[in-house]
Amino acid sequence: MFTIKGVYNILLLLVINCHGGVKISDLENTAGNFFTLLAYMRDKFFRPLEQKTRSHLSHVQHFAVSTLYRKGSLSMSELAQEMQISKQQLTPIVNKLVHQSLLVKKADEYDRRIVRIEVTEQGRNMLREIFAEMRIELMDKLRLLSDEELAELDHMLKRVMVILRNL
Repeated sequence: MFTIKGVYNILLLLVINCHGGVKISDLENTAGNFFTLLAYMRDKFFRPLEQKTRSHLSHVQHFAVSTLYRKGSLSMSELAQEMQISKQQLTPIVNKLVHQSLLVKKADEYDRRIVRIEVTEQGRNMLREIFAEMRIELMDKLRLLSDEELAELDHMLKRVMVILRNL
């Protein structure tokens, strides 16, 4: 796993490489603001929402199922790489999720030595329910904004996504 300082340094290097003419103080300020925003989002939005998922899955189990939900069928190696954990750490997580009928293991159709992992229909339904709960919670918070603030936030979020895709 990455440390906050390590991620900060990586982001700083990426920004420096992408914008060679920008002053370091501007880069440091932007990187600092970025991490402040991430911490705020974690504390105000994601942690409270994680409490809802804890009744269904642990954090790492949720990460495994949601990664497979987004990416589709992956081999154990690919999933371990996506989650940035070892295959040895991943095996008991996947086995428990298979036992709960949220994931299924299948032999690769082209190479029987490769085991692919997929989300079951039960797993997809559970994630849809969790995402729906999370969306409702977020929408309740967004209702506190004025129409102007909501429009401005929407515009800024779209712009941030465009910028971050270029990193």
